[in-house]
Amino acid sequence: MASQAAQAYAEGRYAEAARLYTLMEGAGLEGAGVHYDLGNCYLKQGDLGRAILEYHRALLYDPSMKSAQHNLEVARRLLPARVARWEPSPWESLLSRVPVLWLEVLVLLLVFLGNGALCVALFLNAGRLRRALAAVVLASLVGAGIAGGLLAYARSVLPTHRPAVILKPASVYPRPDAAGQPMAVLPAGSEVVRIAQSEEWSLVLWGEGRGWTRSAAVGVP
Repeated sequence: MASQAAQAYAEGRYAEAARLYTLMEGAGLEGAGVHYDLGNCYLKQGDLGRAILEYHRALLYDPSMKSAQHNLEVARRLLPARVARWEPSPWESLLSRVPVLWLEVLVLLLVFLGNGALCVALFLNAGRLRRALAAVVLASLVGAGIAGGLLAYARSVLPTHRPAVILKPASVYPRPDAAGQPMAVLPAGSEVVRIAQSEEWSLVLWGEGRGWTRSAAVGVP
């Protein structure tokens, strides 16, 4: 099937080649090469949204794949229009780079420190040392609360921030229904972040806002 797909691509039958590569993907034969070749088929057909999506999928398998990186940039430059990509806040970017295990260990250490200081303070007479230990208890519990909040955010919110690509022009609404005028129309090929999905609707973020659009128009690598 791979040789048939390569031959179809070489002969300019890009739709047929894409069909064969998609069959390979569905049969579990996917990988960086299959997604890269499929992206090239879509690029040749002018389907820039799906081409960008497939190059992203290829880079998930092989982040160092230079050809996929290059063709991704080519597809981006060919887009007639796209919206600005959503950028996380600096603290979200920093938090996303911290392993969850480290946050769990930090919470446990702070709780252990606070409880240990409290136990020692209970056996001391009133004085400077006891006041210092009381301050340690308070600081440890406050720190544990902050670290626990960060841990909860890292576990429950950050995993929902999934990069996505708009595959066809997509109208965006304030709620998951098509009532009223759309807030915006996202051009095909726009790179957004999907944070929620409700039946056939997806909640997406982009550089200038957020809203609900049809899930059929959103591709997730």
